[in-house]
Amino acid sequence: MFGLKKSVLALGLVAMISFSLVACGGEKAAETPAPTATPEAAAPEAAAPATTPEATPADSKLDLKANVLFATFEVGTSNYNISAELGKMWEDQGLGTVDVQPISPGGMGAPYLFENGKADIAFINGAPARWAMETGTLGKAPTSDYRAMLGELSAVSAVNFLTQDFIDKYKVTTIEEAIRQKLPIRIGCSPVGSMDNEVVQILLNYMGATEEDIKAWGGDVVHGGGSDLSAMVKDGKLDFMLDHTSVNSSTMQEIAMTSKVKFLQWEEATIDHFVKEKGFQRVIIAPNSWKGQTEELVNAGTPDCLFVKADLDEEVVYQLTKIMCENRDQLVTVFASLEPFRPETCWEPEKVGGVALHPGAERYFKEMGYMK
Repeated sequence: MFGLKKSVLALGLVAMISFSLVACGGEKAAETPAPTATPEAAAPEAAAPATTPEATPADSKLDLKANVLFATFEVGTSNYNISAELGKMWEDQGLGTVDVQPISPGGMGAPYLFENGKADIAFINGAPARWAMETGTLGKAPTSDYRAMLGELSAVSAVNFLTQDFIDKYKVTTIEEAIRQKLPIRIGCSPVGSMDNEVVQILLNYMGATEEDIKAWGGDVVHGGGSDLSAMVKDGKLDFMLDHTSVNSSTMQEIAMTSKVKFLQWEEATIDHFVKEKGFQRVIIAPNSWKGQTEELVNAGTPDCLFVKADLDEEVVYQLTKIMCENRDQLVTVFASLEPFRPETCWEPEKVGGVALHPGAERYFKEMGYMK
């Protein structure tokens, strides 16, 4: 069982402010406010109403006596808080013991937890899960010891902008134009190994350019933390920045309030490349998500998913999936960042990076009529 310490933590979560999952490695919970659901974003309700763990009669609880290792991000991140609440929910429903451990490297390295025996279940973005299977990541060989359980647990995407000064000086309005014209653009993103950097590299590669080319044109690619990059934008030292995050990112909200920037939507061909070739999905950003952004934007993103070890017992995965889906409303009440989670569609290939579902998860979605 979780033990006293984890139980106290989980009980305290109900009183906490919900925070967003951050795909590029687990932003501190206090830095990222929870997204607000809008009527336009709401999907049809599930066929059966969600129930809370407390509403389940004691005599209907499971007695699987499973032992599940849940790898998550460091203590204090929103990802850890959500993992702890999920672990308690599964335990309370009689699954067995769920050991939540803050050992995930996030980003490109998370898929390798399974082959090293460090996880039975873990949060991974859909696209990196696909890349690790197909070609490997971080210079490692491909790995295939995991399957998808469910996806679209957040609304993160490649949020990016050009500064107004750069737009006015060079008369361009898209990052594609800037690269085609070989302009001296100064690009900012998180360090190597992060989702942010990986997205930048995919974008440059798609455009037929490299970091060396950017520097040869008089520009630069700067890697740093959100606060450092934000300060550089404010000081006029960056022209373009990309952060794979949610609209509620404190970094992006601060930049929008303190600097003149234009948030971008890529050309349709660029988005198509990310979706069809790289395992991303289209993420809609509502108007007025940031100061000065008055039109809807479509971004490429790879929201958070849950993956499980390929040989994890089918009945265990079935129950993990069932309990989570049937308590969806309770989870969203505690963690508003999970609002995009829809049991009816979270199994779709685009929502999990195109990775095959675990047989246990597939059984649940077919049983509910969501899959055929």
